[in-house]
Amino acid sequence: MGLDVYSRRKYKQGKFVYLLDDEEKTAWIGKGHIGRCRRYRLPDHVIIDGERYTIESVEEGAYNRPRTLRHLVIPDTFNYVDEWAFLCNNLRSVYIGKGLDYLNYWTFCHCQKLRNIHIDKDNPHLKYENGMVLTKDGKKLWASFFKRPHIVIPEGVEEINHCVFMNDYTLESVTFPKTLRKMGDNSFGNCPKLREVVLPEGFEKFWIQSFLENKNLKYVDLPSTLTNLGEMTFTDCLNLETVVLRSPKKLENKDCFGTWDNDIPLQNATLYVPANLVEQYQQDPKWSVFPHIVPINNK
Repeated sequence: MGLDVYSRRKYKQGKFVYLLDDEEKTAWIGKGHIGRCRRYRLPDHVIIDGERYTIESVEEGAYNRPRTLRHLVIPDTFNYVDEWAFLCNNLRSVYIGKGLDYLNYWTFCHCQKLRNIHIDKDNPHLKYENGMVLTKDGKKLWASFFKRPHIVIPEGVEEINHCVFMNDYTLESVTFPKTLRKMGDNSFGNCPKLREVVLPEGFEKFWIQSFLENKNLKYVDLPSTLTNLGEMTFTDCLNLETVVLRSPKKLENKDCFGTWDNDIPLQNATLYVPANLVEQYQQDPKWSVFPHIVPINNK
């Protein structure tokens, strides 16, 4: 994408502010004003001082709450849309062209009425299936913009991106694919209706805070293949009753359970671990947040 945002030349033309790379003749939209319209196609180029600049990106907060906008087209020249670029409360649909290679939760998180996303079939980077944006090969789940009580993540997904289902107040259950291996920061943070998490054999790693502040989460079952619990993965899930750790090696507790300062035990929770590891878990102060630590075969 050429120069970074701080190195590009800022240029104001009409109601737009552009960030220009004079060497590559590319532009990013730093601020845009579209007036009152229901449908809007982002410009794919701008002419400045007789020179044509190809527009590749929309920067954070570029379009701040255009009230009448319902339908947005992102042309083929765009390869990036920044977080919070579109603060559009009434946006209903988005068409994404061939060039865009990345989307996340924050891109349209303030577009609560968004109901339809179409990604050009010739886009080599992204595809859209059942309300979810995935990499073209289906191995990474980038984003999910529509809330629903029951989610089935498709087979083939190996990694769930950061914040994909964060703040989903309707989510009650998730079926994870057997192919899942990694989960990003706050993937399921603050989903107050989620009650159970069962991850498949083969899953290996959390980043941080993947299930942070799920107040009503009661049951967690983690596979023998898990090698990294991450940090604060289940912090502030204070109604946990059952946690099953099947790993054959004792896992490090990086404040994964309990409260932020880890000073309040999980009053009614039982931790189930392999029988040969019970004593190790019981003697580790980091795991004392569980009042009961017992063998899995007692479950």
